[in-house]
Amino acid sequence: MLKEAAGIAGGALLLTPLGVPIFLYGVAGILVGGAGLIVADSLLKEVMSQMNISDLPKADGGVVKEISSVSGQ
Repeated sequence: MLKEAAGIAGGALLLTPLGVPIFLYGVAGILVGGAGLIVADSLLKEVMSQMNISDLPKADGGVVKEISSVSGQ
């Protein structure tokens, strides 16, 4: 039973993005993969901080709703 559980856990780990570097390169693969994720995260944060809030589309699609004061007459 333990052998089957280890096989399933090993297969699941191999399918994850960090599982392949662990399997192929060991600790060095983990370090390089982690550094790549950190660099990608910092670049995306820099791009998002430089974007102007007015450049983003409005959540309601820019539709203006009119509210009338006439009460059903």
